Amino acid sequence: MTALATQIINNGASLKIIADGATRNILKQQIREVSVINDTVIKIDIGQGALNNIFIDYPTVSNPVTPNPDALVEAINTMLMNTITIPPGIATEANQQTEISKLESIRTAELFEEPQISDEANAKTIYRGYAVPGSITSAAVWAVEKITSNMGVISYQWADGNKNFDKVWDNRKALTYK
Repeated sequence: MTALATQIINNGASLKIIADGATRNILKQQIREVSVINDTVIKIDIGQGALNNIFIDYPTVSNPVTPNPDALVEAINTMLMNTITIPPGIATEANQQTEISKLESIRTAELFEEPQISDEANAKTIYRGYAVPGSITSAAVWAVEKITSNMGVISYQWADGNKNFDKVWDNRKALTYK
C-alpha cells in the first residue's frame, strides 16, 4: 500500500496538514517544537505528550517541496513565524479605545444620577444641571434639564433636546428645551 502525499499548508493562525486523505488543523500557538527524528521523520510537538505529537514521514511530503528533512523543518518554522497572534487581553490601541469608551459611558451614566446644581426658585419650574463635579457654571460643560408642572402634569425636557454636556448653566433660562 502506498502512502498518499502529505501537504503542510500555512493557514493563517493554524497549519493545515493533509495526510492519507484526512485533514487536520493545528493552531500555531499549540506547537512547541518542530524537529527531525530518525533521519526522515518530522516531529511536531504540540505539548500534549508523546502520543499526541504529530509525525510526518519526509518522503511523503509533496508540499512544501524541500531538498531534505532539515529544510522542511525550517519551512514549517517559517510558517509558524508568519502569523503574529495577539492573545486576548493584550493591550492594543483598539482594545484601549474600547475600554475608554466603556469607561466614558459609565462616567456619563453616573453623572445623571444626581444633578450638580438645581434651581427651584419658581414653584412650577425646576432646572437641574449635570456636569463633572467642580465644573464652573459659566463653562459649556453642562447638560441642563427643565422640569415643569402644569396642573398636575409634570414634563421633563432637555436643553436642545439632548443630554450633551455642552450647555452653559448660567444661560439655563434662555436655552431651548425639547
